[in-house]
Amino acid sequence: MQGTLEVAQIKSRWMRDLGIDVGGEFGELSIIELHRCVDCAIQFFKPDSVAGSPEIYMALEQRAEYYLPCKWEHEMALRDIGDSRNGVEIGCGFGSFVERVRKEKGIPFYGCEQNPSAVRIACSNGVNVLLEDSQNLAKRLPGAHDVVCSFQVLEHVDRPREVLQSFCDLVRPGGKLLLGLPNAASFLKHQYNPLDLPPHHMTRWRAEVLRRLQAWFPLKLIRIAYEPLPEYQVSYYAEAYMDFLKKRGLGMAGWPSIRSRLINVIRHSGVRRLLRGQTFYASYERR
Repeated sequence: MQGTLEVAQIKSRWMRDLGIDVGGEFGELSIIELHRCVDCAIQFFKPDSVAGSPEIYMALEQRAEYYLPCKWEHEMALRDIGDSRNGVEIGCGFGSFVERVRKEKGIPFYGCEQNPSAVRIACSNGVNVLLEDSQNLAKRLPGAHDVVCSFQVLEHVDRPREVLQSFCDLVRPGGKLLLGLPNAASFLKHQYNPLDLPPHHMTRWRAEVLRRLQAWFPLKLIRIAYEPLPEYQVSYYAEAYMDFLKKRGLGMAGWPSIRSRLINVIRHSGVRRLLRGQTFYASYERR
């Protein structure tokens, strides 16, 4: 075990930062444990019974930034989809990427999503999105896809190994699996971010984990790419590292004027291009 978190503090931060009451997600629990797998190095929270309910995601979808229509990892995936003949996105939200692939690549491409509200919105916009999970889909359509995409999904599930196996089962041999995930080695490691905690995130991923997947699944890693720091994450980046320095005794790091200057320097100079955002991307070939 790597540490414990107090449920009361998690609930308080969800309410303070997001205005969402997650008390019912934890039942009678008072402590959540953080562990690290000795085999694959993934970090995971226990008990896994606190993985978020659909109600959590219906509340989060009201936030404009939650289902962003354009993401950096979408650009990476569009490049790697190449001449694939068909595909599916698992956990597609409102289906923005599904529609973009269909229009730009001109191939049959659809989505799966477990948030019923997001599915209704996608379908009302004419996007082909199913209310289904990847495991059921893999039983119906094994090996039927040239490419499977999933962005910001695996960190939410309480059984990532089973979900990853279903991704592999959906892809034909020689096809592609394209993943986007929060990078636990990014500035996220210095934040107390309620969205990086249960009941929202149940696991934490690093590049080491992405490389080790080749030993557990029929996958060959093609590349890992790191998101350059986007403009909308600059303030989060600066605050994370200022908090890190403050905790280590550098009192000036807590001054609002220092933080404001750092944010301006990052935002208005070329240095932002050299810094990493919170997401990384992995492309695999199905063996």
